[in-house]
Amino acid sequence: MRKVMVLLMLVLLLSSALVFAGGTQETTVPQADDSFKALYLVNGSLGDKGFYDSAASGFYTLRDEDGATIKIVEMGRNEAAYEGFYLDASEQDWDVIVSGTWSVKELAEEIAQQFPDQNYIFFDGTSDAPNLMGVAYKSEESAFMAGALAALMLDSGDAKIDSTSRVLGFVGSMDVPNINDFLIGYIDGIKYVDPSIKVLTSYVGSFEDVPKCMEMTTQLYNQGAQIVYAPASQSILGAVTASSNMDKYMIACDTDIWTAMKDNDANLVRNVLSSSLKKVGESLVVAMRGLQDGTMSTKENYTLGLKDGSVGLADNANYQKLVPADIRAKLADLAIAVGNGDITVRKAVGMPTEEVAAIRDAMKP
Repeated sequence: MRKVMVLLMLVLLLSSALVFAGGTQETTVPQADDSFKALYLVNGSLGDKGFYDSAASGFYTLRDEDGATIKIVEMGRNEAAYEGFYLDASEQDWDVIVSGTWSVKELAEEIAQQFPDQNYIFFDGTSDAPNLMGVAYKSEESAFMAGALAALMLDSGDAKIDSTSRVLGFVGSMDVPNINDFLIGYIDGIKYVDPSIKVLTSYVGSFEDVPKCMEMTTQLYNQGAQIVYAPASQSILGAVTASSNMDKYMIACDTDIWTAMKDNDANLVRNVLSSSLKKVGESLVVAMRGLQDGTMSTKENYTLGLKDGSVGLADNANYQKLVPADIRAKLADLAIAVGNGDITVRKAVGMPTEEVAAIRDAMKP
């Protein structure tokens, strides 16, 4: 019964629908009358310790470092009300209106077409609208870092790792290009460190099937995977539970799960080495500053990565505790090399499915 309750609590805490209050706002006083004015429309509420809070952090940086006027509007979970929020915002005096993710993309594009003189930014996606800048992320680069971390940890001497078993695991939500982007990047990171390491791969077949993900992750550990990387969407909660039950390490994806859960159940997330992240806040600082100085335009889409500080590994207290300093230093060097283009990371998006399958199959033990 306790496991069921823990999983329910995790779903409520970490899913995109975790907070239901809406309509609240935050406004700051500008430092100058001509300050840059930016509005963030949250398709939910703050407090998710994920995309929403990360995006808000970018606004706080712009306020504190650049003296910008910011406003954050939490639209809540009543999607029928979203259009009204967008219309109200678009009729006001903002230099840019920011929103994301996929669930509001169609609405954001429709509103942008209605207000062609207003600038918009949409994060975690791209757009064809001439006044809507799309900000996407090089997920393959963050996955490369996850692969390098997992591979380096095999020789860390950690008691929970059998260094003679050169096998790692990957559990994805679905066998689709955006999830396989993580797989290919993960494999490239592993092969860069040690080409002899093998990878066991499983797909849950769902974005939200927590019990199935727990079952499949447990199976990966039983088959010899020393560490499992889990780009498994909301079903990742099952991977976290399997990691705890099996007392094996894992690397999470998109959400800094250790930070999100440490106060509620530290034991459950004790084996989460890190998380590969899309650093939305940092990317929005880059985008809004670029919009101000003219180096970026709402007519273009941008894909940001390690070089921009927009993706990477979660550097939290658990990461500092579990990952030796020399490995953390190597990872920092690798992040620079990948960001500079000295190391090329492949993308599954646009890659023929047969090629993805061949890469995946070649990594089997």
